[in-house]
Amino acid sequence: MSLVFEDLKQSAQKAMQSSDWQTAVTDWEAALKETEGFPDGDGRQVVSLEGLAMTRFHRGEYDEAEFLLKRALVLRKDEQGKECKDVAVLERNLGVVLFSAGRYAEAHNHLEKSLNIKKAIFGADHIEVGRLTYLLALALHAQEKYDQADAHYRKSLDIKNKTLGNSSPELINLLRNYADLLRKTNRDGIAGQMETFATGIENKLKK
Repeated sequence: MSLVFEDLKQSAQKAMQSSDWQTAVTDWEAALKETEGFPDGDGRQVVSLEGLAMTRFHRGEYDEAEFLLKRALVLRKDEQGKECKDVAVLERNLGVVLFSAGRYAEAHNHLEKSLNIKKAIFGADHIEVGRLTYLLALALHAQEKYDQADAHYRKSLDIKNKTLGNSSPELINLLRNYADLLRKTNRDGIAGQMETFATGIENKLKK
């Protein structure tokens, strides 16, 4: 084990936790440089690429983040195949980056790949599937594919209610975004119910 790499990784992760993005970039870049001497297929290169990518993402540097995540995906698929959990994480992160850049169709493609892998690994009703389904709903919503988005919101809501309970803070944004879709499709009454549920959860959390 490279102690230099581990120290850099831990320092970068600590910097990310405190939103010190410049330090995180410096440390991840140094960690990535350190991996140049590692054997082919060493997973630490992917860890460095992903860490640096997500740091760039938080700085709003979407093109750089996309490039780094695509490099990481190629390496991870070569090491572990296309259907492993780590590939699903990278596909999800790439989808989030592209969504934030306003490239909704491309985001949808990567999020769907992640969702399919997680369904195969965890089953259709796992919370990780529920979370990916919500992200897909957002991507479809942004593309004005309202019928498909509606189905994904409802599926995510069902999974999260069953796995997290009906007072989970994870439901708040889901309910509000679903309410926005409902209003855009002239279902104001149901939208109001969703907004009331979201406010109710917030009020419970304040007590």
